[in-house]
Amino acid sequence: MQPTMIDPIEQWECQDGVAFLRDMGIQSGNKVLDFGCRTGRYSIPAAFAVGHSGTVYALDKDQKPLDELKEKAGKYGLANIQTIRTPDQTDIGMKSNTMDVLLLYDVLHYFTQPDRRRLYQEAFRILESAGLLSVYPKHTAEDMPSKEFKEMLLSDVEREIQMSGFEPNGRWDAVISHNDGLEHGYVLNFRKKRHIW
Repeated sequence: MQPTMIDPIEQWECQDGVAFLRDMGIQSGNKVLDFGCRTGRYSIPAAFAVGHSGTVYALDKDQKPLDELKEKAGKYGLANIQTIRTPDQTDIGMKSNTMDVLLLYDVLHYFTQPDRRRLYQEAFRILESAGLLSVYPKHTAEDMPSKEFKEMLLSDVEREIQMSGFEPNGRWDAVISHNDGLEHGYVLNFRKKRHIW
């Protein structure tokens, strides 16, 4: 009998990605928003990472990938993912100070600079005071340049987010899911700045 081949993406979603997101700061019981989730390449491992006491809000503008995510979550026996379809690309529409973690993974290059600023403002609004903003800024000038990021460096993205009220909280070079494969990418973590009045 031949050994069963493990699909690398499935392994990433159920094991390696879970460990990766825990390293990024996701904890059991957290409320996580996966913005622009598509079919859940990060929502699925995040759901495993937060466990039964946590919730992952998977937000996307298209219904088809959300339906695929629901089907996949059912296959894995995950009942802690709530899918949300939003018609507005930058208005997250959730209550203020309610999320522990916000994932902006491989989505920012679709947005113009003013739209990204609005998105960062929304992130600041919905995150708890010690909330974590985790960003995978794919498609910068150093990494398969595309769309709005084709002339931006990773340091430009970092500076842009800092100007929106966040402070850096680590940078990781990790194997991460991208499209239909796995590759090395940089992930930037931020926390809301603590203002002293």
